[in-house]
Amino acid sequence: MQDISTGKEICIFLEKKLSLFKKYLSITENMKESLSNNERGNLGSLVSERQNCINKIDKINLSMKKITKLSSEKLYTVSDKFAWLIECYFKGIRNIMETIPPVDRELMAMVREEADSIKTELLNMRNVRQAAQGYKNERLCPPRFLDMKR
Repeated sequence: MQDISTGKEICIFLEKKLSLFKKYLSITENMKESLSNNERGNLGSLVSERQNCINKIDKINLSMKKITKLSSEKLYTVSDKFAWLIECYFKGIRNIMETIPPVDRELMAMVREEADSIKTELLNMRNVRQAAQGYKNERLCPPRFLDMKR
C-alpha cells in the first residue's frame, strides 16, 4: 500500500526548503554586490534576513526528522509520484548548496578585506590622535616662578 500523506508532507517541506535556499543564495549575492559597490547601508538587514533563512531551514530539518522518525517504515511505501518529486527537490537543493559555498567564500574574502582596511584606518586615526595629544597643553598645577620670594 502506498502512503500519500507522508510523501505529500515531505514534498511540502522540501519545497519550502528549496525556496529558502534560493532566497539564501540571492541574499548572499546581494550582500556581495553591496560590498563591491560600497553600499553598506543595507548590510545589517541582509545579514538578519540571511540568518532568518538559516533558522527556518533548521526548523524544516527538525520537522522532517520528526516525520521520518515517526513513519520510517512508511517511507518505503511512498508513491512513485512523490518519490520522483522528492528526488527532484533533493537535486534542486543539492545544486543550490553547491553554488552557495563559492559565493560565500568570495563574500567572506571581501568582508575580511573590508575589515582589514577599517582596522588600518582606525590605527592611523589612533596614531594621529596620540600625536595631537602630545601637543596638548594640559598642566595640572599652575606655573611657578623660581625667583619669587617665599
